[in-house]
Amino acid sequence: MKQMTKPFMAELQKARKSGHPFKALVEDGAAPALPAPVQVVQADNSDVIRAIGDLGAKLDRFLTMDAAQIDQIQVEIADISGRIKATKVEMAAIRHPLAGDDKFQQASQELSAVVAATEAATNTIMACAEELEEVVSELKSSLPEGYHNDRVNDMVDVIVRIYEACNFQDLTGQRITKVVRAMSFIEERVDAMMGLWNKREFEAMPLPPSVTKKDEDLDLHGPAEATPDSGNISQADIDALFG
Repeated sequence: MKQMTKPFMAELQKARKSGHPFKALVEDGAAPALPAPVQVVQADNSDVIRAIGDLGAKLDRFLTMDAAQIDQIQVEIADISGRIKATKVEMAAIRHPLAGDDKFQQASQELSAVVAATEAATNTIMACAEELEEVVSELKSSLPEGYHNDRVNDMVDVIVRIYEACNFQDLTGQRITKVVRAMSFIEERVDAMMGLWNKREFEAMPLPPSVTKKDEDLDLHGPAEATPDSGNISQADIDALFG
């Protein structure tokens, strides 16, 4: 085994000049072999730096240019919220949970009463026209040809026009029926929309003003339906009273 000796100063200087501090010592066996120097690899970070720069530019545009768009969205959301509140107030005015009367039901009943009243009036008018037609027919048969007979024929023409005018009842009945169906559709939509929100929200809203006219403390509901259970006087009874 070769004995290890301490290198002299001249040998150390020679080794430095040769490019490796301990090259001469390794070749002479004066020092143990050292590992080869590690080669440093430099990575290209230009793409990463460029991506970071692009991201920063987008963030700057968002913080500057998009701020106005965010403000506009907030204004639109506030407008939508106000419209929803106004819609709730309108729906509460139409159908308030604590209101004693149902406007949709009242309107449907009133329209149904209109159809029934016009039908009854039309039947009465046609019955009177039929009686008048019989009287005119008897009168015509008893008159000779001439001026008076011609005037009786004119009366027959008037009675025919009365029959034709009575067709209004069919038209008005059909149109009012369409209105009732439209109101039923609207009523269903209002109920569906009110079901989306909490019922207590509508209960907290003020009650709508009453549309019923009053005479001091007496409510004027207009013509009431005369039924055996209601105890109301029918229009026929009033006409018979003044007749």
